[in-house]
Amino acid sequence: MFSKKKIAYFSFFIPLITTITIILMLILNTQKNIQENIMIANDETNIKTELRFISSWGGVDPYADTLSFVLNKFQEENKDIMVVNESLFGDDFLIKLQTDFASGNSPDVFGLFPGSVRDILIKNDKVAELTNVLKSDRKWYQGFYPNMWKYVMWNGKIYGLPFETIVECLFVNKDIFEKYHLKVPQNFTQLKDVCKKLRAKGIIPIAFNAQPEGTYIYQNLVVAIGTKQEVENPLKGHKISPSYIKALDYLKELYKIGAFPDNYYTLTSKQRNDLFLSKKAAMIVQGSWFIPKCDPKTVDIYFFPQVISGGKRQLIYGLGGGTFYMSASCWKDPKKRDAAIRLLKYLTSEKTARIFVERTGLIPNVKITNPPKITNPLRAKAEGLIKDADVLVSPPDHFIDRTIWDEVVTKNIPYVLNDKITPEQFWAKAILAWEENMKKLGE
Repeated sequence: MFSKKKIAYFSFFIPLITTITIILMLILNTQKNIQENIMIANDETNIKTELRFISSWGGVDPYADTLSFVLNKFQEENKDIMVVNESLFGDDFLIKLQTDFASGNSPDVFGLFPGSVRDILIKNDKVAELTNVLKSDRKWYQGFYPNMWKYVMWNGKIYGLPFETIVECLFVNKDIFEKYHLKVPQNFTQLKDVCKKLRAKGIIPIAFNAQPEGTYIYQNLVVAIGTKQEVENPLKGHKISPSYIKALDYLKELYKIGAFPDNYYTLTSKQRNDLFLSKKAAMIVQGSWFIPKCDPKTVDIYFFPQVISGGKRQLIYGLGGGTFYMSASCWKDPKKRDAAIRLLKYLTSEKTARIFVERTGLIPNVKITNPPKITNPLRAKAEGLIKDADVLVSPPDHFIDRTIWDEVVTKNIPYVLNDKITPEQFWAKAILAWEENMKKLGE
């Protein structure tokens, strides 16, 4: 049996040891919690806000490399933001953009030229309104030239940021013209005459294809025939403006004399461009974004030939794919919204405009103090066309439902060229499809 001394010993030390053990466990557990909390806090600090971005400046687009450069610079200066650039070249871009919005997978920030796709997204509350956030930063707001705000507004509110302006015109391989002693055509009669002579020499006169980008020549014909009012308001009642019909007749005249590649209906947009860049075609109708692809020693740009005798010198001029927006879903997430605003400010800053001008010759709608010297003469020539034009007209495909333009107008042009349907039947079919599409969209 235990002695009284041992009992007293155990009675004193066992509770003491137990108390010390409990205290040690509490201390260790507290330290563990503190360490875990610190680790969690550190992890949260390291988490980056991811923004999905998409534009038509992807793939082989002349602006693709510079866009990647700018986005990388943005991430270097904003280490808490990661930008996933999903930009695509050419006609694939619009398909992906529309699919993403329709499937609820909206991009956070995107570039998109004006037109029906943009308008439908705004009407369906898919695009964030930026009026207040833009005007609350006066330096940012006043950094844009004001004449383009009207093209990014809806019901008096600003939705887009007009960074890039574009012109469309006639690109000429002047070395081919010099070789065969040809003059650059100033009117439609001269254009046909030049096309016949080039075809006789085995040169493709005009790089053309049956894709949306191939319709630039058709759009220039529309603008050369119609007034600004007719072109920018194409539908009256259930009828299309006459200039859209007459332009098909002129396009068919060019086709009948062999102005286009024999395999035009199978060419991709890249193959069409390559025909001109490789000197297999003498002319192409393109936009100012095509300038970086061209060698100014052998290429020059001009107004599209006048079609109506004594008509005004009209130039297609407007906003391009460098018009930036934030999706409504991004706006609803406070953390993403703040990151997206920072990205939009960066993309439309004077600093970014200077980079694009120096590297690509882009025509910015953002003011630049002491603008960089333009080394590419084609870029300076494009600005000269804007100054010399009597009338500036927005691209016709901005005023026609984009789905109808791509799926009906573009795809049916070969049927008009081959006399399978008349221009009147062509547009009757397009308008019917347009109206049915509007009904589906609840317009």
